[in-house]
Amino acid sequence: MFKAFSLSFLLALLLCPISNAFAESNDQNAETVIHLLDYIARDYPEGVQDGEVINAQEYSEMLEFSGQAYDLTEQGAFLTQKEMYLLDDLKKLKALIQEKEPAQKIGDLARQIRNDLIEITGVQTAPKLWPDARRGKELYANNCASCHGAKGNGDGEMGEGLDPAPTDFHETELMRQVSPFQAYNTIKLGVSGTSMRAFSELNEAQLWDLAFYVKGLRFQDNETDTTALRKQFDMLYSANSLKDVATHSDEELLASLAKKSDSAPLQLKALRLMAPTKEDSKNSLSIAKENLNSALKNYTQGNKSLARTNALSAYLEGIEPVEARLTANDPNFTLKIEQQMLNVRQAIEQDKGVKILKEETDKAMALIAEADQLMKDHKLNYWLTFILSASIMLREGLEAFLVLAVVLALIRTSGVKKALPWLHGGWITAVMMGIAGWFLSDYIIQFGGKNREIMEGLISLFAVLVLLFVGFWLHKHSHAKKWKEFIENKIGRFLQKDKMFALAAFSFMVVFREAFEVILFLQAISLESEPENQSAIGLGVLAAVACIAVMIYLYQKYSKKIPVRQLFRYSSWIIMLLAIILMGKGFHSLQESGWISVTGFTWLIRIDWLGFYPTLETILAQAALIFIILITYLINNQGYQKVLLKKPRS
Repeated sequence: MFKAFSLSFLLALLLCPISNAFAESNDQNAETVIHLLDYIARDYPEGVQDGEVINAQEYSEMLEFSGQAYDLTEQGAFLTQKEMYLLDDLKKLKALIQEKEPAQKIGDLARQIRNDLIEITGVQTAPKLWPDARRGKELYANNCASCHGAKGNGDGEMGEGLDPAPTDFHETELMRQVSPFQAYNTIKLGVSGTSMRAFSELNEAQLWDLAFYVKGLRFQDNETDTTALRKQFDMLYSANSLKDVATHSDEELLASLAKKSDSAPLQLKALRLMAPTKEDSKNSLSIAKENLNSALKNYTQGNKSLARTNALSAYLEGIEPVEARLTANDPNFTLKIEQQMLNVRQAIEQDKGVKILKEETDKAMALIAEADQLMKDHKLNYWLTFILSASIMLREGLEAFLVLAVVLALIRTSGVKKALPWLHGGWITAVMMGIAGWFLSDYIIQFGGKNREIMEGLISLFAVLVLLFVGFWLHKHSHAKKWKEFIENKIGRFLQKDKMFALAAFSFMVVFREAFEVILFLQAISLESEPENQSAIGLGVLAAVACIAVMIYLYQKYSKKIPVRQLFRYSSWIIMLLAIILMGKGFHSLQESGWISVTGFTWLIRIDWLGFYPTLETILAQAALIFIILITYLINNQGYQKVLLKKPRS
């Protein structure tokens, strides 16, 4: 049975990259269609005016791009049967272009299809964090200046003679119609039939840094009063979401700002050139608020699927990054806000209606405001940073050690020394990858909360399978006769030569899961700490490692005094308990990623260290595992009793 479960799980792991690649391919197809529609809406007037072709090349591109948009949508798997009306709209758009209809009509239809497609597919149209202008400037100098010119005037040396010529980013008429999201798509996907290639080597954060920098080029001048711009930006920051700034063109933003202020041009300049201060940018709660508002809006409009995605992002990208800091200030409050975010997701999942969702969203918003105030009232000073870092490292490190210590004692007692290098090799590799991961933490953050939770959940369930096997094996050999046979053979099934790699993989998985969590939490603390307090993170980690080393020494010293039979028996039950805990944690992670539905019980308590969460799915999973353990235990015991009864008396 274990082999069958293992094979199924390994197949799932092997298929995950394939399904992820398929999903990424669909996402890219959807992004390309959105990009093409943006291009049509913006550039159609360059090819056709008053029903006449004024630029044959531009018009030819419009025909080509509308055809490509239709083909990619038809071939892609990002539309359900119910949403196939978009294909009819795309066919209509292509026909209107062929008939040389007015630009307004073409532009309106292209933008409508684009907006519907974004809503249906949930394509991310804004960065998770506000882009960095300094990094954007460096990326521009290294990748764009050679063609577009040092200042973006389209006069770079390598751009000479190109047809069409490189874009002049200071051309007001053109650039006021372009949003950073459109610039992002152009950089990421390139423009077919031109020298503008796709910069696929850049990651998401770099693409957004570059897109925002390019959009700000035409506002840069020597007369810029940074003090006045900072004042305007700080005033606008809370009222204008990053998504609005990313998806709206200058023309759209200017129209929106002009309704509320006489300083709209200066405010537009501020939004294109400035970014939040360090204190503001490290607070992800604004992402939570923005996604909750989107969830309510999309649910009200009947788009339950997108509302569910928004609600998940509100928690994973908005609340989870600051959980460590909130827990340090008030652990009970952290549980309270987590539960409320779960209530919001349940209201959507169970289709409780707009009124209930609005009530749950309002409660969540109130808690987010409270969390914001809580973090402002409790700054991360040096010692708080130290304590927080040490406690995270200690908690995760002990969790990994507890699992490995039992297996280590088993290997030592059995005398199979050749298994030790495999066990140690696994966890040492995981630690080394964890250290490397710290330096690559920017990429890991861009990996996204949903994918992080999926990976953590799958690793936990893999660990459960291995723990069950080891636990049953230990119990089987806890009887004196069985143990004697094992000692004589000097090796058990799990420690045979052809099983050593599985042992190393298990050791790696157990430690890597904890290392992954440590990186994420420490990165969050780093973002919230002042530069002069950064050393406290390293000292906290070292202090925790020292504590774990002392505990390992004490365990190694005193565990030797436990008789083998008792060691095996107690170890088997400890391992079973760990498997039950990890089963709860694994299912909980997959629930947070949206892979598994959530049916909560508000009257039940949550016990993190036991992996007990007040949801029907996690409780059923743990109950099923306990049932399997008990049945297997009874079957093994009955088998052993039969052997004793058949044994002849001397």
